[in-house]
Parts: sequence; C-alpha cells; structure tokens
Amino acid sequence: MASNKTLVQDILDAAGGTSNIRSVTHCATRLRLTVNDPAKTKDEQSIKKINGVLGAVMRNDEYQIIIGPGVEAVYLDFLKLGEFKKAEVHEDAQGAPEKRKKGLRSLLLKAVDFISGSFVPVLPIIVAGGLISAILVVCTTFFGMSTESGTYIVLNAIYKAAFTFLPIYVGYNTAKKLNVTPMLGALLGGVLVTGSISGVKGLDFIGIPIAAADYGSSVLPVVFGVLFMSTIYHPLEKRIPKSIKFFVVPTITMIITVPVALIAIGPLATWLGGYIAIIFAWVHANLGWFSVGVMGGLAPVLIFSGTGTAMYPAIFLSFTENGYEGFFMTGLLAGNLAVAGAAIATSILLKNKESKSVAMSTGITASFGITEPAIFGVLTTFKRPFIGAIIGGAIAGLFAGLMQVVEYSFSSPGIASVIAFINPDGTLFNFFMAIITMVIAFVGGFVATRILGVDEDTLIEK
Repeated sequence: MASNKTLVQDILDAAGGTSNIRSVTHCATRLRLTVNDPAKTKDEQSIKKINGVLGAVMRNDEYQIIIGPGVEAVYLDFLKLGEFKKAEVHEDAQGAPEKRKKGLRSLLLKAVDFISGSFVPVLPIIVAGGLISAILVVCTTFFGMSTESGTYIVLNAIYKAAFTFLPIYVGYNTAKKLNVTPMLGALLGGVLVTGSISGVKGLDFIGIPIAAADYGSSVLPVVFGVLFMSTIYHPLEKRIPKSIKFFVVPTITMIITVPVALIAIGPLATWLGGYIAIIFAWVHANLGWFSVGVMGGLAPVLIFSGTGTAMYPAIFLSFTENGYEGFFMTGLLAGNLAVAGAAIATSILLKNKESKSVAMSTGITASFGITEPAIFGVLTTFKRPFIGAIIGGAIAGLFAGLMQVVEYSFSSPGIASVIAFINPDGTLFNFFMAIITMVIAFVGGFVATRILGVDEDTLIEK
C-alpha cells in the first residue's frame, strides 16, 4: 500500500534505524520489533503521535507498535524499506547483540515474546480450520449435509490439516524465532506426526525404547524439541567450514535432535502438557463461574499488556485434550464484547467529531474480536472507559462461568465467530448462552462507561 510508505519510515526512524533493529515480526494487530539499544529509540508518546499508529508498548528491548488489522501490509512494507529478511538478526557495532538486563521480569517478558513468536503466526491456520469445523457442524446439523459427501470431505480436510499437522507449523515458527533454519523445525514437526512414529508402540533407537505418544495436534513436544535443536544447530553453524556447512549442519542437527526428541523430550512434554490441561480443567471445574469472571475482567488488561499470547499453549492443550476450551476463550468472549460496548459508549459521550468516529469504528471492530484498536486508540486514552470494559467483562464472565459456556473451535471470539460455540453434538444450549454472554458483556461495558463518563479534555491526538 502506497499510504504505508510514510508510516513505515516514521516507525523505522523512531526505532533507531535499520542498524538498531535485531528482528521484525508481527501478530494480529502489532508490529513487533526487537532493538539492540533501547536508548536510541523514541519514547511511547512520540510513537503514538505517528499517523497510523494506534498505540505503543515498550518493554526493555521489545518494541510493539499497534497498527490494527492492516498490520501485515505494514510489516511487509517495513521489511522492504529496511531491507530486512523475515526474522533477520541484526548485530550491533561490536558484532554481537547488546547484553540485556537479567531478572525475573526480563525473563518473563522474553518467555512471552518467545511464545508469541512461536504461536501467533500459526493463528490464521487454527482460526480457519476451527471455523470451518464449526461451519460443517452447522451444515450437517441444520442443512442435512452428508458427512459422506465430497463437499464435506474437502472442507473437513482443511480442518484436519490445520490440527493434525499443527506440530509442523509450530516447529517452523519456533525455529524461526530461535534463528534456526525454519525448515528444520518443520521437519522435526513432520517426524513427530508421521504415521510410523505418532502413537506407535514398541519402537526403539539403538536399543533404547521410545515411549508411544500421539503427537498429532500437539504443541509442547515440538517447541521443546526445537529448543533443544537450537543448542545443537548454533554451535555447528559457527564451527563447520562454509564449504560443507550446507549439508553437514542440517544432517548432524537432525540425527542428534530426532532421537533425543522421541526418547526424552516428546514423552516428557506430552506428560507435562497433560498435567497442564488437568490443572486448568480443575480450575475451571472447581472455581467455575468465578475463574471465568476473573478472566473476563482481565481480558482487556492482558491484551493491553501483550501477555495474552502466553496463554496459547494452555488453550491449544485444552482443545487437544478436551475438544473445547472454557476458561481463557470464554473469558475473552466476555472481554471482547465489553470492550466494544465501552468504546461505543465513549463515542456517544464524546463531542469531538474525530474522537467520536475513532471510538465508534474501533468499537465495531472490537465486536468482531479485534479489540486492540479500541483498547489503544480509545479506552487507554480516556482511561475510565477502560475500567468500564473491565467491569462489563467481569460481569459477563461470571454469567458464562455459571452457565459453563465453552468454545469448541479456536477463533477470536466475537459476533462473526460465535458459531464456534455450537456444540458438535447439535445441541444449542451452549450457543445461546454464548450469545447472552455477548449481550451482557456489551451492555455491561456500555452502561459502566456511561456511568463512569469520559474526560472530554483528553482527546485522541494524531
């Protein structure tokens, strides 16, 4: 898009230029930069004033620019302008990334960034597969589509490919995040899901037994496997002569990684994943309405902080183990619609025409599950509507918890994707409760914001 030229140039300048950027990625709404020297970047307020930027979050060397739904086009233009390669690593003037401050907070931020880089790029595949599965449930339940028909088989293949081969997609992105050749990560994922490995009993490697594990739709085994792979790959990359590096490095990397992944890492990660799923199932079963209410209220906070991506492994595990998820995604349904209600209420309360327009458009977008434009463009600007969204999300979350609302197919919860809450067995109670949850959340966020009001002196500056 030609209109992105000025935007990406301004962002590049604000981040300290090409030499100061170590890596470039993006998620659904944010351009994510990792910089070498945070001191060379402009502050958050300066970034927010760039035309086309809805907000900014800076944590140590992580630099998040909130763009909105058009972030992918901005990302591609940014790569082109800075002559970056995807997931390219830039070193500082001394030839090595600057040493960063250590500490618990720094480690947590790095963990969130790692999870985001590994899982967020996979979301379009998961969303597409999940919603197609939901559409097929509707078609077979209400429109008489036969599961033996060619149409069903073709569409269902998209769903199966999305989830059966999930380790391949996650392996690719995890490797890319760790600066390992991405195809090696995909290859490890492919090994895990191949028919001669996944779920097969009685295997061994040089006499060492391999525990049987079903790796289809799994995420933790390949993530941990690629983490181990990186410890083999990088030393080889540094030490193997260039003349033979092309075929020696990947071969040795895989010969070492695959047996270790199958003998130790995969079974351990599968065991860990099972217990994580059990823990969250226990939380949901025993704290029920209260836990979902807390998640509904926290949803805008998690999105604002960018830490919501840390929940993806647990979410995927729940879908794999149970066939549904009723804690994070149900709370997010409440939170998303509460944000929409708060933003639209803000639009009604404001007098400034530009601010009213921004609040209304971002509120509509939030109702479809994309809330960051509303959160960064409106709620955090006027502050009290942010509290209104938290209140609305918590109230709706409590209701959803009491009614045990769950999502059966992964999607960003909102109006367009509410069919993901239809039970595959054809019953509609969960679906109707999800709709009521959305209404309560929207009304709760709207009414709370109307009561709290807005500070008319605080305008959206661009």
